[in-house]
Amino acid sequence: MLTKDPLLLMIPGPVSIHQRIYEALARPITGHRTKEFIELFGETVRLLKKVIDTENDVFVIAGSSTAAMDAAIANLVSPKEKVLSIVQGKFSERWREITEAYGGVPVVLDVEWGKAVREDSLIEMLESDKDIKYITICHNETSTGILNPAERIGQIAREYDKILIVDAVTSVGGDYVYPDKWNFDVLVTGSQKCLGIPPGLGYIWVGPRAWEIINQREFIPSYYLNLKSYKKSFEKDGDPPFTTSVPLVVAQNESLKMIFEEGLENRIQRHRRMAQATRIGAKAIGLELFAEEEYASNTVTAINVPEGIPQKDLLNNIQKLGVLLTGGQDRIKDKIFRIAHMNTVQEKDIFLTFSALELSLLKLGFSFVPGSGIGAIEQFFAPQ
Repeated sequence: MLTKDPLLLMIPGPVSIHQRIYEALARPITGHRTKEFIELFGETVRLLKKVIDTENDVFVIAGSSTAAMDAAIANLVSPKEKVLSIVQGKFSERWREITEAYGGVPVVLDVEWGKAVREDSLIEMLESDKDIKYITICHNETSTGILNPAERIGQIAREYDKILIVDAVTSVGGDYVYPDKWNFDVLVTGSQKCLGIPPGLGYIWVGPRAWEIINQREFIPSYYLNLKSYKKSFEKDGDPPFTTSVPLVVAQNESLKMIFEEGLENRIQRHRRMAQATRIGAKAIGLELFAEEEYASNTVTAINVPEGIPQKDLLNNIQKLGVLLTGGQDRIKDKIFRIAHMNTVQEKDIFLTFSALELSLLKLGFSFVPGSGIGAIEQFFAPQ
């Protein structure tokens, strides 16, 4: 029997990773307090800061990106303080849940799933409740395929003197994200998305206005996620206060170098081309996009499951052909499927994905012209 090839991961994390990353992970492990590792760790932080064009603090947490989200709320929000939680999908909803866990008071701005936040709705909420101190938002809401206008939201937050806390987990490394220029106060991201390594590292960027609040707090309700400890340790010794994942930091260092070998602008434009090709192919087949296209994500595309087609069967058939896609979550669990185009995804991956998608749809009786999606993508990718 032939050995099965690894699945092509076209899901929004963990992503398929490059052979160079596997080789980096296989290097002999070293001590996390050795001079050699501390130098590599420092270089990794500098490269991370270069990706988001900042001179402010970036800390590495041995944990998922949710640990970085947890750190943001734990260090900033005191009990009974109001947080405007912009909820428009499963991951933006997580900010509300973490806020509640630390005793904060979430004030929810509900946005229809599949839609971007509108500035008039945001301003109305801020005008109606002057006690709001923080705003949380998901820049790239992976559960619905929406990319929010983060720069404009940052302007509004600054105009109203609110602290803006941003989940950029699936945009950093795959799209434009500039926390300094866009008036963010805290940004979190993670290793297993566009930054191109396995899960296990969370990153948190902290701006000066956030530090003013953190430094004034007498008690921060976390030992492991206390950012004062991270700042003190990094400034004193150049490393985290606690044991970090040495292999993952080595892998992240390699992946960041690959990003700049490709060129950050080239990488972002590649992500955008893959996203556009995916949307073109889906529409050519006769499928409907879930997210409003004006604000469509450049790292993941959400597509409505056609009426009468069982989502589970659709995804299972595609997986049997060697491609892993994922469905929706929560209230849209069975209503959509998602194609991610992150990290190393290129033309051949889009073609393989649509070949599997078309064949699965044919088997399930969906009516369309076979090859229409692939043909449209070929036209898009063809040299002009």
